[in-house]
Amino acid sequence: MRRLLALLVTLLPLALPALADEPKPPTLTATGEGSAYAVPDIAVVTIGVVSNGRTAQAALSANSNDMAAVIASIRAAGIEDKDIGTSGFNVNPVYPPEHAQNASEPAKIVGYRVGNDVRVTIRDFAKAGGVLDRVVAAGANEVNGISFELSDRAGPADQALKAAVAEATRKAGVMADAAGLKLVRLINLTTEESRPVPFGPMPMAMAKAAVPIMAGQQEITANVTGVWEIAPK
Repeated sequence: MRRLLALLVTLLPLALPALADEPKPPTLTATGEGSAYAVPDIAVVTIGVVSNGRTAQAALSANSNDMAAVIASIRAAGIEDKDIGTSGFNVNPVYPPEHAQNASEPAKIVGYRVGNDVRVTIRDFAKAGGVLDRVVAAGANEVNGISFELSDRAGPADQALKAAVAEATRKAGVMADAAGLKLVRLINLTTEESRPVPFGPMPMAMAKAAVPIMAGQQEITANVTGVWEIAPK
């Protein structure tokens, strides 16, 4: 037994270089993209109140009163507190127009402006237009960054991913066949799913009675990169 162990210890260093130098099999890389479409059922919008006053306290008081009325109108529309969150707050001095300033003197503060924004998630899409009607009537004077989301992305995301894998596999097969090769096995597969791009600011001219909100379709895309081992046919 000792002689056998000694022999194995002697031969092991000789075997390791051979294993390390074993050539890697040739590979082929292909990418694929897949898409799926779904109708969004959630609207997310940023609603703001901007107030001006001669003093910071006056602007803040007016803003707080208007924002309290706006939040009350959002709640009255059936939106839960968990879906209402402050997304921005600022207090800034207001200076006179440039042409009214004396170039030889520092600009004087003529008032203050306070802005307060809340991000509202409207999970019942049918309420979106009515919510905007309510908040504008309650005192909101900014509506920005409306976007649309899906409550369940798994279904369409899976469809897009399957289509992307199928496309990558098809392309790999075409390339291998054209080169007189065959696909042996899939070695590696990576994926990347895209996120929808939110819509830009909604002009206040749209914020009138019976605001029409149309989400349309949302495209979800997935991209995959596959690496296959190949061999001659």
